[in-house]
Amino acid sequence: MKQIPYWLDTAPAFPDRTGKPLPEQADLVVIGGGLTGLSTAYHAARKGAHVVLVEKDKVGSGASGRNGSMCTQGITISPAEARKR
Repeated sequence: MKQIPYWLDTAPAFPDRTGKPLPEQADLVVIGGGLTGLSTAYHAARKGAHVVLVEKDKVGSGASGRNGSMCTQGITISPAEARKR
């Protein structure tokens, strides 16, 4: 079984932004490119804010990229059975 999430494994290469200077000004600086950070940056930018998003690794590479983002309280089969299927 692959240990890399499908969406990261199949995504195009991320541009290398190492050492790129940050803008002098921003309306909002978001730390972290997970689900919450990306959503915050996206919605603020849509409202017209100049947003800077800072992520130490690849966007979505932390916990947000390793989960299925779903609640399954009513699952009727075991995790072992789901893996088998």
